[in-house]
Amino acid sequence: MTPETMTDTACTTIVREIEIRARAAKIFAAITEPDQLTQWWGTDDTYRCTGMEVDFRVGGKWRTVGRGTDGKAFAVEGEYRVIDPPRVLEYTWRHDWGDRPNDLDTIVRYELEERDGVTHLRVVHSGFVDMKSRDDHDGGWVRVLGWLRDFVE
Repeated sequence: MTPETMTDTACTTIVREIEIRARAAKIFAAITEPDQLTQWWGTDDTYRCTGMEVDFRVGGKWRTVGRGTDGKAFAVEGEYRVIDPPRVLEYTWRHDWGDRPNDLDTIVRYELEERDGVTHLRVVHSGFVDMKSRDDHDGGWVRVLGWLRDFVE
């Protein structure tokens, strides 16, 4: 499947799946280690993550900061709910941009299944309060999974 493949399980949920020619442990490190994540999450013509702070444990907090193409700063933060390297990562997600930042935390869950050096990555982002917010984030996940694949392959 490609990043463009979307399964709409409900109006509040995004499901994206992608095959990446890399070990699950390498992908898990890329999505959890600040020095790696800030290398690949973003481009100069979209938005770029410029920093990440983590307390990498269940119940620990994380926060990323970045800058949009318009020069405005943004932040995304949450709390780790499940950490099972290199198979599962789940955390809450709250952003600070737009007319209406998240009314409630949403949940991001990565599921990684490796076979013969190729990893099937499934991302489920759930808990959106409306279709517009869900659809805006869905477009973001298409880009993000492409950046991740390019970085680890």
